[in-house]
Amino acid sequence: MSAALDVKGSPGDAEAPFGGQGLEPVDFPDVFQVDVAVSVRDALELLGATRRLHGVEVSLELPEDPVIARVSRRRLEQVLLLLVAHAADAAPPDAQAVRVVVEPPDDFGDVGPRFQVVMPGVSLSERETRSVVLSPLRVGNTQRRLARARELVDAMGGELALERLEQGTAVSVQLPAPGLASF
Repeated sequence: MSAALDVKGSPGDAEAPFGGQGLEPVDFPDVFQVDVAVSVRDALELLGATRRLHGVEVSLELPEDPVIARVSRRRLEQVLLLLVAHAADAAPPDAQAVRVVVEPPDDFGDVGPRFQVVMPGVSLSERETRSVVLSPLRVGNTQRRLARARELVDAMGGELALERLEQGTAVSVQLPAPGLASF
């Protein structure tokens, strides 16, 4: 005879709620609302705790208000981890701090939230840039994280763009627009 166990481990009601016991279901929904600024902080905290930044300084430019996006939190944080880890690995020893800039969506819901990872001192050739954006199977080892991030952004319905700057490279991620949810 089998008895149903509740979250305390004693025989009882199989319909015991998860919320009151501090447990969460393992299978989160793929799409839900996430604060991009909080995800940026969480990703940087994880990279710092695992010593993945190799002493590279990362500066944040975050708005005071929450920047809500309707995307998978896991995918968003994975994109952030890939981009910042790439920036830390590719940064020359004398480079300035890597910057992560988060911008909120527009007031009308036509343009979604956006974030940018600015990597001073990092340059990509035209061929490397095209490979990351168009054909990720042709990228070299150093750009593999960028290509993987692009695939994840595409899966979330966003767009990843690379921009060559005077003193480095910027990776911009445009997340899907929230639509006219406020009207």
